[in-house]
Amino acid sequence: MAWFYEIRNSNNAVLKRDGGFPNQDAAKIAGREDAKKMKNSRQPDRPDVGRIMVGRNAEKATRY
Repeated sequence: MAWFYEIRNSNNAVLKRDGGFPNQDAAKIAGREDAKKMKNSRQPDRPDVGRIMVGRNAEKATRY
């Protein structure tokens, strides 16, 4: 099983999804890092980061 994360905005729309992580903690850490980068970006139209969702896929993990 592989783990993935989704970063969603306040309207519950998916801003970014990434996967292939070997465990839940690795997916959480990667999701938090990407969300922090999105929040700290100096772009005037930066996305409104609302929450990070973590889930599991049936595929094999591709990151170790």
